[in-house]
Amino acid sequence: MSKSIKSTQSMLLLLLAMTTSACSAISAEEKKDNVATQANSLEVIYGFDIKADGLWFLVKSNGCTSEKNFNLRLKRLDNDTAEASLFRTKRDLCRGLPRLVSIEMPINDSNITGSQFTASNPFSVKPVSKKKKM
Repeated sequence: MSKSIKSTQSMLLLLLAMTTSACSAISAEEKKDNVATQANSLEVIYGFDIKADGLWFLVKSNGCTSEKNFNLRLKRLDNDTAEASLFRTKRDLCRGLPRLVSIEMPINDSNITGSQFTASNPFSVKPVSKKKKM
């Protein structure tokens, strides 16, 4: 009887090891496609506006995101319109709860100032927080 208990225990231990290792493994494709973890990738934006000092973006942060973590590239499309691309150059490695933060990026090209802008970044709608009713 002790042999069957030991073999059952070893089978359960093997099954537990297999299930936990399968859950923790992340495929190389998933890592490659995850835009939020890649440096020098187009940032998902939640808001975009033209201000007097530059362009305003609403982006997600875990607590360590600032303007210095981004690079703004501008490209003239025609006489009236320019395309803005906001690239994240440094990952936000903080472990805080994700929240939206506002950043302003100055326009360094005097030829583009005063133009209409379009954003080439992927756009996501701002999540709506649910308020508890009392």
